[in-house]
Amino acid sequence: MSLAEGVATPFLVGTKPPPEKQLGLLQMLFNRPSNEFETIPRIAYEKPVWVWKSIFGTNVIVSDPAGAKRVLLDNVANYPKTDMERKMLGAIVGEGLLVSDGDKWRSHRRLMAPSFDFRSIVSYAPAMVASADQFCEQWAAKGMGAVIDVAEEMTHLTLKVISETMFSSDGEMLGQLIDRSLNKLTDAIDFGVADLLPLIGPPRMKKKMERIHQNFTEMDATMKNLIAARQKMEGSAPRDLLDRLIAARDGEANTQLSNDEVRDELVIIFLAGHDTTALALTYTWYLLSQHPEVEAKMHEELQRVLGGRNPVHDDLVNLPYTKMVLEESMRLYPPAPGLSNRAVLEDDEICGVKVPKGAQVGVIPWVIHRHRLLWDNPEKFDPERFSPERSQGRHRFAYLPFGGGPRVCIGMALAMAEAHLILAAMAQRFRLKLVSGQDIVLQHRITMRPRDGIKMILSPRGA
Repeated sequence: MSLAEGVATPFLVGTKPPPEKQLGLLQMLFNRPSNEFETIPRIAYEKPVWVWKSIFGTNVIVSDPAGAKRVLLDNVANYPKTDMERKMLGAIVGEGLLVSDGDKWRSHRRLMAPSFDFRSIVSYAPAMVASADQFCEQWAAKGMGAVIDVAEEMTHLTLKVISETMFSSDGEMLGQLIDRSLNKLTDAIDFGVADLLPLIGPPRMKKKMERIHQNFTEMDATMKNLIAARQKMEGSAPRDLLDRLIAARDGEANTQLSNDEVRDELVIIFLAGHDTTALALTYTWYLLSQHPEVEAKMHEELQRVLGGRNPVHDDLVNLPYTKMVLEESMRLYPPAPGLSNRAVLEDDEICGVKVPKGAQVGVIPWVIHRHRLLWDNPEKFDPERFSPERSQGRHRFAYLPFGGGPRVCIGMALAMAEAHLILAAMAQRFRLKLVSGQDIVLQHRITMRPRDGIKMILSPRGA
């Protein structure tokens, strides 16, 4: 089957066939698309490892699952993040889990792990469902036929969830402050080819870094005061994630987080913990609106299992199709579509392809999730791909919505439970219909957002 024959019907944004040729340097400089992944040429979706050369050196896209495993796990020490990416992420999230390496990363991971274990996730579930229920009441008050921006709504909802579950009484204030700071970064974190050019790149990068630091001035001052106030309460039982991070001790390394390190991890949790979940839900609502047969099957499961009541965590095991819908949504629209570029420290071989020292390697979920060697008719929305029967034998590095290897997202189980509970609670009460005629444009800025939102019409179920 050709790529053209595999395009989804009905048409979905971002699923048109990739171009036959890669965009030239001038096109990337003066006519750069908002989602550069849509410019990756067809050959990258057909070869396990694609190598090409540019003025910046040798570039490699690794899509074979065994090759991705080599980069992200088996030989991960040979493939650190590039200096540019470390600088950009470091300006936003400091030296937290996304950026740190070695002993520091391992120590932070151990310190934070208890806040994301199964018992913690179960304890967060009631607040997640309560927030979803409150949003349903707000939607009901708008009236049937009201138009909402579902991307904006899901962002507000997941921000409320993470604020209340992880930061208790300070959550709303802190969440809004961090969200404002992050929202100002859209232009500052737009890094492209021009930032790599010898003469114009360094001054452009300097200005962007200054803008990033300025955006966090208010937030950093507030966090400093909040952390100091919480430290005075040391000895009392931890109320939330902030208390746990302040009190945490790594017995193996005999260390604890400094105030700056606590700040860094909090920003990462907000950035990765609410934005990505919001986007997974946004694209799920969009896809359901375009596939009524999938929506009907999911509604049947929800009615059979829940019968109109709100879900609890124990219900999730009995809602497998609802989870499959979410998994397929994240296949087509991975919230973090690019993972990161990796530098090659020493010559290596990936799936029989020589990778020279100094090259740059990309493991790109956007490409892997649509690769012709890994998925049948990959541009089609088909939740049944994630049924036990069709998932059997699938390489675990063929599906990477949360990354892979030792640096797999620490909040993966939490994010899935949150999205699963919210979708189950809200889809029982509402269907969302896409407003026709709007131009939905995907914009990649670390995560993959709809640039201008997605307008949808509220339709209470049973109305």
